[in-house]
Amino acid sequence: MSQASPQPVFDAEGAPVSVLLDFDGTISLDDVGDTLLARLVEDQELVRHMDQLYFEGHKGSRELIAWDMEVLPHEPEVLLREVDGLALDESIVDLVAGVTEAGGALEIVSDGTGFHVERMLDRLDLAHLPVATNASVLGQGAEGVTFPYGHPACHVCGTCKRERIRLHQAAGRAVVFVGDGPSDRYAAHHADVIFAKHSLANWCEVENVPYEPWQRLADVAEWLEVALLDGRLPASPDDYEGWAAEARPEAESFICGPELWGEEREVAPGSVDRSALR
Repeated sequence: MSQASPQPVFDAEGAPVSVLLDFDGTISLDDVGDTLLARLVEDQELVRHMDQLYFEGHKGSRELIAWDMEVLPHEPEVLLREVDGLALDESIVDLVAGVTEAGGALEIVSDGTGFHVERMLDRLDLAHLPVATNASVLGQGAEGVTFPYGHPACHVCGTCKRERIRLHQAAGRAVVFVGDGPSDRYAAHHADVIFAKHSLANWCEVENVPYEPWQRLADVAEWLEVALLDGRLPASPDDYEGWAAEARPEAESFICGPELWGEEREVAPGSVDRSALR
């Protein structure tokens, strides 16, 4: 796995477009962490309780991921055997090919346990893709979890997907974000184009945020090809300025992070039941 760079280097002559992808439930067909907890942890009532605390905003993903790795078996071979049996959306190969042909950039942004991402991508010969995710050393439980892509002033999420979006945009890129879950809303709010399904689509509906529905990553690849031709995305660096003036007419706003919540938060302020967004 190639770790996503703090300052990515882009093709100066290619399409100024970055496609950022969630992993669990997006590239993998199921949420890997949830699947492992369901199969390998005996106390399912406690698992459901922790999940509810997360959905209600009482716990951030940093705390939840550390707990996950503590209660899951500490034997690496047990975890990896389960991971090896989980399915992928193999049409990601088509999406990678389309982005590469256009001279765009593709990055995986995941707020999961992290250890499984490279192993699963390698099945499709995609382990070279840049990945921003949490780091888990198998066998060490919670003590082996670190957050190399966390926000320095906000400790709610493990991987700050929002900041990866903003990093690409600051480099003069149109950002397409593809996701499915509750942690994806913070990234989706800042993306120029959102592909959403499941609870992310529910959030978009509730918040009246425009999005493109999708089922397989081949859907995103097909849309991308047409959008580069019809102007919905800038096809060359010369197109970017005019595209940005039309696509981003309003000043940036925030729905999370230190700008809104203050610094050093470990949970989002307030307790809001987000169960309708599942």
